[in-house]
Amino acid sequence: MRVLLQLALILGICYAGEFIHDCTGIPVPGNILGMLILLLLLCLKIVKLEQIKEVSDFFLKRLAFFFLPPAIGLMLVGDDVKKQWPLLLFLCIAITVVTMAATGWTVQLLCKKKKDKNANP
Repeated sequence: MRVLLQLALILGICYAGEFIHDCTGIPVPGNILGMLILLLLLCLKIVKLEQIKEVSDFFLKRLAFFFLPPAIGLMLVGDDVKKQWPLLLFLCIAITVVTMAATGWTVQLLCKKKKDKNANP
């Protein structure tokens, strides 16, 4: 019964994101809004991690399964992908480089802040 309550909580938050998206027309998908709401609730300790741990662990262990529908969708538009492959390849490489740079700078900034914090107790 506990797992069903956890699932209901997560689905309720997801539907709240969809509702906000439908009512406001925010150009962010409802499922993303739901995840942001869940993050906010977890950060504010309104929802405790223990309240959703079992269901979230279940979903994380089966994460690859959730990528099947987009992969099948790509196969349906395979001809369009073949026509645009140079642009897609460039974008993948560029986004990877930007992500690596942003991650490196963030880690350096956090390490510097930690070093400053340890130096000035």
